[in-house]
Parts: sequence; C-alpha cells; structure tokens
Amino acid sequence: MATLTIVNPVAEPKADALSGGRFQPAKRSASLDGKTVGLFWNAKAGGDVALARTKENLARLYPKATFVDILAAHGSHMRQASKGQVEELSKRIHAIVGSTSD
Repeated sequence: MATLTIVNPVAEPKADALSGGRFQPAKRSASLDGKTVGLFWNAKAGGDVALARTKENLARLYPKATFVDILAAHGSHMRQASKGQVEELSKRIHAIVGSTSD
C-alpha cells in the first residue's frame, strides 16, 4: 500500500524566529509639509505609474511638500540604487516612496 505524506512548504518568517535579525524602524515625520519626498523607481513596468499616482495623492494632502523623481542607478530590468546614490539622497530627502511593480 502507498503512503501519502502532506507537508506545508511555508517557511517561518525570520522576524518570527528568536534568532531573526531585528532593527528599529526609521523615525517618522509628523507631516510631509515642507519636506522633500523622493519617488524611487527601479524601472519595473508600471512602477512609474504607481509613483505618479502616489505623488498626486501626497501633493493633495501635503501641498507644501516637494517631490524628486529618482531612477535607480544600477541594473537593467530591475535596477538598484548605488552606494553613492543612497548617500546623496540621504542628505536631501526627508522621506522616500519606493515602487516595485509588474
């Protein structure tokens, strides 16, 4: 007679494990008014559309905010920020919205 074994292929998230690496989330601003918001696109299809809509909605909520469109520096189909890009952005961006899409 044959035996059928059923297993659950879902892994335990690292954050739920006792040895999982944890870190404090970044501090949040009370408001984006007067702040510079980066809109980071990794060049995946549709991400630019999502960021444009995000910009419209945030601009409506925070009319004094300014926005900077950012295209990741490295890669082709799924781009990544370079170290230099991250350092430069950290000096002039108060908040950032990243988009991955398909």
